[in-house]
Amino acid sequence: MHVYRDSPSIHSAQSQAQGSELGELIGRRVQELAEYEEDLSALIKILLLEPSDALTEVDAELGFSLLDRRCDVAESHRDWFELTLVLSDDGFGAVVFVPKHPELDPKLLAYCQLETS
Repeated sequence: MHVYRDSPSIHSAQSQAQGSELGELIGRRVQELAEYEEDLSALIKILLLEPSDALTEVDAELGFSLLDRRCDVAESHRDWFELTLVLSDDGFGAVVFVPKHPELDPKLLAYCQLETS
């Protein structure tokens, strides 16, 4: 799992994924949020999961059990699930990008499919 917590790391993640669906998705979130705040660390943290990541690692990073909570926005893209969770009243949130991969934890896959249906 890769976690991007501040503007430089988020922009770097977007640059590294440029030309791919993931780069486009991160770019879209950056563009949307830039209207509200230049410092992205005040608004968002991005979790980019690997197929082998354990749910316990995701839960530890989020500070709660992902499977016990509904997403505020969930989208299914060609190669990725995008899960958005608003974490505070000021609008700070986490966006979790989950790869659509055969080795993905079956519980996480089922959760993503339920949330995006």
